[in-house]
Amino acid sequence: TLKQQPADKILALVQMYRDDPRDNKVDLGVGVYKDATGLTPVMRAVKAAELKLWETQDTKVYTGLAGDPAFGDAMVELVLGDIVPRANVAAAATPGGTGACRQAFELIQMARPDARVFVSNPTWPNHPSIIKFLGMKMAEYRYFDTATRGVDFGGLMQDLATIKAGDVVLLHGCCHNPTGANLDAAQWDQVIALLAQRGA
Repeated sequence: TLKQQPADKILALVQMYRDDPRDNKVDLGVGVYKDATGLTPVMRAVKAAELKLWETQDTKVYTGLAGDPAFGDAMVELVLGDIVPRANVAAAATPGGTGACRQAFELIQMARPDARVFVSNPTWPNHPSIIKFLGMKMAEYRYFDTATRGVDFGGLMQDLATIKAGDVVLLHGCCHNPTGANLDAAQWDQVIALLAQRGA
């Protein structure tokens, strides 16, 4: 009874690129660095870290459901520093960013079943798919201004002003997918202040 799902537009672009015989093409499909030959090289720092891990790792034992606690602690310190008390932060390893969103949505659904999840328009197609699959309420907020090729900040703020306490907003921290348009620091401050005031 499984139904064929519509093709992912971004992955379809990747395939179109591969199928294009021209030698002067540029791949703008997936936002990863590629060298002049079209390959994504492994950076020296990554190779050095892998070598260090290979030389010093003494076990491959299962780390538990949330992943390696030391890695979680290091990531929390790297990302948040001392902005939030560590006791107020939970960390869990996930299978990629989409896996993290899926786990977060399920947690939200258990903790606050009536919450609406606000997603940018447009957003990565997996986000609405997961929300719909879980049967959660979803709302969109304006994000991209096609005329300026930047963020529709006025529309975004208008739409986020409709949030009720307990609703959730999915924000792309950087490299907004699929537009690449990002909020600047002053805009982030305004979004944060609005969401805090609304109780999101």
